[in-house]
Amino acid sequence: MKETMRAGVFEGEGVLKIKEVPVPMIQKADDIILEVETCSICGTDVHIMSVPPGYIAKPGTILGHELVGRVVEVGSGVLNFKPGDRVVSNPNDYCGVCRYCQLNLPNQCENMIPMGIGADGGFAEYVRVSEKVAHKISDSLPTEVAAFAEPLACLVNGMQKIRINPGESALVIGAGPIGLMFVQMAKAAGASPVIVSEPSPLRRDYALKCGADFAVNPMETDVEAFVKEKTGIGSDYAIDVVGSQIWEAVKAIRKGGKVLLFGVNAKAVPTVVQSQITFKEASILGTWLANATFPKAVQILESGVLKLKELVTHNLPLGGLAEGIELMRKGEGIEILIDPKR
Repeated sequence: MKETMRAGVFEGEGVLKIKEVPVPMIQKADDIILEVETCSICGTDVHIMSVPPGYIAKPGTILGHELVGRVVEVGSGVLNFKPGDRVVSNPNDYCGVCRYCQLNLPNQCENMIPMGIGADGGFAEYVRVSEKVAHKISDSLPTEVAAFAEPLACLVNGMQKIRINPGESALVIGAGPIGLMFVQMAKAAGASPVIVSEPSPLRRDYALKCGADFAVNPMETDVEAFVKEKTGIGSDYAIDVVGSQIWEAVKAIRKGGKVLLFGVNAKAVPTVVQSQITFKEASILGTWLANATFPKAVQILESGVLKLKELVTHNLPLGGLAEGIELMRKGEGIEILIDPKR
C-alpha cells in the first residue's frame, strides 16, 4: 500500500481542498483499513461547508461518511473481517462504556468521534474504521445501492419510532435522498396517501417516481390545506427531513398524529405555537443517527425492495467534490457519489 493518498480535506469555514495526505495506518488492535469504493455526499457535508456552517467539523478533517469499501488490512485483534471483505461502516464510533452506551444508546455516546466531522472520513482513497462499526455487505450489490447503507440505517432508526401501518397517511417534508427513501419505505409499509413537500422541481419529480401520491411546492401551495384536503383531517405522520420544518409538520398532522424530526440544521430556530401541540395531543419524536440498525439496513438493500440505483444522479471524481456539494445545496442532484480513485 502506498504512503500517501488524495483526499477532500475541510480546511476551515467554507474551504475544501483536494490534497495529498498520509494513508491511514493501523493504530489499535481492532482497526480496519478500507480501500474506499465510493462515498456519497450527505446533507451534513453541505451544512459543514456552508458559511456560516450549519454543522461544525474540525478543520483538517477529511470529510465523508456514507461509504462502501474493501478491507485491505486488519489489526491483530480483529476477529470477523479479513482482507477482501466488502463492508459498509457506521461512521459514529462509540466508546461502549459511557452511561448512554450502557443504556444501549450508542448513538448518544458521550465520547463519540464522528467520521468526516471529528475523525477522517471517506472522501479519500483509504479510511480507518474500528471492527465494531463495520458491517459486511454482498459483493453482488451494485456500488450505487450499497452507498445508501448509512443513511438507510439512520432512517430505519426513525421508522422504528413511528411504525407506519397500512392505510395510514404520511407527509414527507424534503425530497433529498433521505426523503425519497422515507417515501419508498412508507409505501412499502402500505401508507396512503404519501404526500411530499419539496420546492425543487427535480426532486418533486423523483418523489413521484418513488411512489409518492402527491408532490407539492411549499412556495406555491398551502401544504397544511393540501394535506387536509387529501386526508380529511390531516396526516397520521409528518416527517421533517429538512431540519427546520417542525411547525409545518405540526400544522399538517391530525389530532393525535406524530411528527418525526430527522433532519438537522443547527442554524434553524423555528417558531412553534406550543399550544397547538398540546391541543392536538401530538407526539414529537426526534431521531438521531443509527442505533443497531445497520444489519437491518443491509438486509433491506440486499432484498431489493427499495429502488435506489435510479436515485443516483451524479458519479463524480474526487476533484468534483466541491461541485457535488454545490449541486446538493442547489437541489440539482439527488444521490451524488464520489469515486476517490478517479
